[in-house]
Amino acid sequence: MKYATVQFNTAPRILDSSNNSTLAVVPDTLMHDSPLLDTSRIHKRKKIDVVVAVATVVGSGAGVVLGGKAGIDIYEYIAQKIKTKSDQKSCTLTYGTDSNDGTYEGYAFQATTSGSNCDTTAIYKTILNAVQECADDLHNAKAVRGCCTFSHGGTWKGHLRLTADPNKFPATTVSC
Repeated sequence: MKYATVQFNTAPRILDSSNNSTLAVVPDTLMHDSPLLDTSRIHKRKKIDVVVAVATVVGSGAGVVLGGKAGIDIYEYIAQKIKTKSDQKSCTLTYGTDSNDGTYEGYAFQATTSGSNCDTTAIYKTILNAVQECADDLHNAKAVRGCCTFSHGGTWKGHLRLTADPNKFPATTVSC
C-alpha cells in the first residue's frame, strides 16, 4: 500500500490507492460532538405507570410487603413471569409464593387488554422497575397486601397483587 486516506464525511472508510479497494472501518468510540453520532432516532424508554389501587393495612403484629430492594430476588422472579406472560400474549392469572432469605411473599398477576392481545412492548428491566415501585409504595403504606395497576401507554394493563402473609391474606383475594 502506497498510502491510505481515511474519510469521515459519511461512513468511515479507508481507500487503498495501491489496488483501488475500500475497507469499511467502524470506530468503537465516538465523541459526543461527532458528526457520525446520530441520536435523532433514539427514544428514551417509557416507564410503566404504577398506581396503588388497593392497600390492606392491619396494624401492629402483621408483616408488611417487602420494599423493592429487600425483596429483589422475589421481584425479579415476578417480573420475569410478567414478561413471559406478555411474550405469550396471555391474559391468564398467574399466582404463587416465593421467598427471599426465609421471608415469604405471595403474588398474583393478570394482564387485561382493550385490544386483541395481552402483551406489552415493555422490556424486562422496565417491568422490574414497575414491580419494585409497586412493592415500595405498598411497603411505605405499611400494607400487608395490596394491588397496583400498570399501564404502558397502549391497550395492555397489568394488575399485580402482593401480600406479606399469603396464608392469612391471599393475593388472589385482592380485587383491583
